[in-house]
Amino acid sequence: EFVKLNRWGQDSYFEIWRVRFFSNSLTALTLVPAIVTWYDFRPAQWRGISSARALEGSALFLGLVIASTVVLYNASTNPDPVLFYAPMPFLLWAVFRFGNRATSAGVLIVTFLAIWSSAHGHGPFTNESAEINARSIQLFLIVIAVPIMLLAAGIQERAVGETKLRESESRFRIVADAAPVLIWMSGVDKLYTFFNKPWLEFTGRSMEQELGNGWAQGVHPEDLQRCLKMYTEAFDARESFVMQYRLRRNDGEYRWVSDQGVARYDEHGKFAGYIGTAVDVTELINKDAALRESEERMRLAADAVNLGIWELDLRTDEIWATNRRRPLLGWPASGKVTFEDFISGVHPEDRDRIRQLIDQAIEQGKDYECEYRLVLPDGIVRWMAMRGSAHFDENSKPARLLGISIDITDQKLAEEANRNLVHASRVALLGELTASIAHEINQPLGAILSNADAAELLLESESPPLDELRKILADIRSDDVRAGEIIRHIRLLTRKRAVQMESLDINEIAAEVVRLMEVEAHRRSVSLHTEFTAAPATIFGHRVRLQQALMNLILNGMEAMADTPETDRRLLVRTATNGERRVEISVTDSGPGIPLEKLPRLFDSFFTTKEDGMGLGLAIARSIIDAHRGRISAENNSDGGATFRFDLPIGATAAG
Repeated sequence: EFVKLNRWGQDSYFEIWRVRFFSNSLTALTLVPAIVTWYDFRPAQWRGISSARALEGSALFLGLVIASTVVLYNASTNPDPVLFYAPMPFLLWAVFRFGNRATSAGVLIVTFLAIWSSAHGHGPFTNESAEINARSIQLFLIVIAVPIMLLAAGIQERAVGETKLRESESRFRIVADAAPVLIWMSGVDKLYTFFNKPWLEFTGRSMEQELGNGWAQGVHPEDLQRCLKMYTEAFDARESFVMQYRLRRNDGEYRWVSDQGVARYDEHGKFAGYIGTAVDVTELINKDAALRESEERMRLAADAVNLGIWELDLRTDEIWATNRRRPLLGWPASGKVTFEDFISGVHPEDRDRIRQLIDQAIEQGKDYECEYRLVLPDGIVRWMAMRGSAHFDENSKPARLLGISIDITDQKLAEEANRNLVHASRVALLGELTASIAHEINQPLGAILSNADAAELLLESESPPLDELRKILADIRSDDVRAGEIIRHIRLLTRKRAVQMESLDINEIAAEVVRLMEVEAHRRSVSLHTEFTAAPATIFGHRVRLQQALMNLILNGMEAMADTPETDRRLLVRTATNGERRVEISVTDSGPGIPLEKLPRLFDSFFTTKEDGMGLGLAIARSIIDAHRGRISAENNSDGGATFRFDLPIGATAAG
């Protein structure tokens, strides 16, 4: 009924379906491929075909037309079946040499000649009824077209895939050669298959020399076995790896490289080998080694001077310190230490000061330094010097406190010993001046006694002269003040107390010492003279210690003139300023001078030029001047005698 409704004739539905199926299939196998492959062809593309290619194509199609004509037009109505395969070589030629477009054109030519010859009563498809002949032509063309077109499609797909692969490899090589790193690839057999241009330039070797295991010849012998072992183990486990080894550069120098490899897989997920990159890290390794050496030197230096390095995390309140130095800071060798743990170890008298100092450093972002006493767990008290600074995060909030602490107990003990020595030297110096000091005190005391006796006599008279008594009382008062000043000054010189720095007039310092030494100069028959600068000469220092240093130099000058005739014994104390903002105090004597061989050691401890000397006077003078950031020296005068001088910075810069 369906056939009748569509007016397709009187045949059965199956016959109609069969005819139409074969005709449609033949169209799909012959005409459609030609349309699909030729629709985007442009005449200009002919110009891109070489002459040889055009000649080959012409020969192909001419041969195909001749072979097809022989089989389909000139052959008898009952030819040898082998002849039906005559067009096949030419179609295969088109498949393998020219692709889908030429193959579809060849199939279309065979189809056209078969139909045209049969329609004109020629060839092998004319000896049966029209229906059978048509079916035979369809089957013949389908049998030819199906394998040929499938083969052409398969080859074309493979060719396209190979083209894409070549393009992909070409792009990869371009990118790899342009990369600033060394790139390599290996296959499934572990042998290396590719090296980029930077690798070859780095090693100075060709691709052929590096392929396979050739690259291993450039690896340092000491690193080769370790390198191959790591590569093999990672390869077998299909794991990524990173290794460092020395690779010989083109100039023969071995350079450290960091080589990182990863497994690679194809589009089907099948393992295809490894790919890796190598980077020259010689400078980084050298810097790392230098850093480790620097850290080791710092550690050794810290150990040598009992230096503790620590860091306080202000967010967690936890302190980090090098394990070896934790006991120095009174902390356990391991475990968490907090800021309160640190404060609890500080001597109670120093805690508030240290806490306030650190809080101020954190708030103001300033460096700080201080000295404090640390009470160790066993009760021993050690003196520590601490210096640190606060560091802030990206939000300008306090993040951590870095600091160093050093044990200065020995230094403190040495300072105390030095103070005791200076004090003892000062007392010994006064001991040498006992006679002069006694005479100096006796003078005002004697004057007071004489004036008191005179006043008593005047008071016994009937009309005491009040004006005269007032003058006597004024003299008594003046002599009392003078005696008091002498006693006060001696007490200062013998007093043992902490050093107090203050602003001082150097002329005043020198004048006080000269007044104290006048009696000693008279006793030794020394003519004592002064020349004081009129320029402002204010320094910052310790009055008593500077006077002690000057007294040592004056007494040394007097002793040097012991063998000089009394009439020639002259000593000059002079002050002067210079352009370096320093004030100079010099003591010049008229003695025999200093032997040249003894000049270099003159200020050394326990070195003396006198038979009964201890060799401490000048050494102590030097230590006092050094503590005031001054300079002390001695030299012989051209006209005889010697000059000892020291200079000090003017103003607050002298604070030590």
